[in-house]
Amino acid sequence: MTTRGGIVTRAEAWLDPPVPFSRTRFHQDSHGIYRTDDSGYASMAWGLPGMPPDRNGGLDGVGLAALGVPTEVADLLAGDLLVHGERVAVFHEWDDDRARCWVFELAPDAGTVHRATALTRDHTARRHPRLSR
Repeated sequence: MTTRGGIVTRAEAWLDPPVPFSRTRFHQDSHGIYRTDDSGYASMAWGLPGMPPDRNGGLDGVGLAALGVPTEVADLLAGDLLVHGERVAVFHEWDDDRARCWVFELAPDAGTVHRATALTRDHTARRHPRLSR
């Protein structure tokens, strides 16, 4: 069963120690084997199949966008995905002024992190298909 708390718990599992970013490597833990890029991390957090049966170690950004239910950015809740161009992060919570939010992401410059990010008009959002508000 997919829950918002479960998604956050899975995302937190890759924070300590942080997993380095790579489009060609994989990380294995109790959740499975997943590609160590942003969409592999989001696939793991969402509880989607890793390797095997998905030989790619999770969906890519296009696959995640197709699977996820479009959601207004203003309506983001913990466990939803925040998409910006080809990058994807797992939404955690709003900052006090709602101009920024806290996300879990696997970033090229830092590996897995939990950090605040500023929102722009270019951000879109996706919700796990098994979750409602």
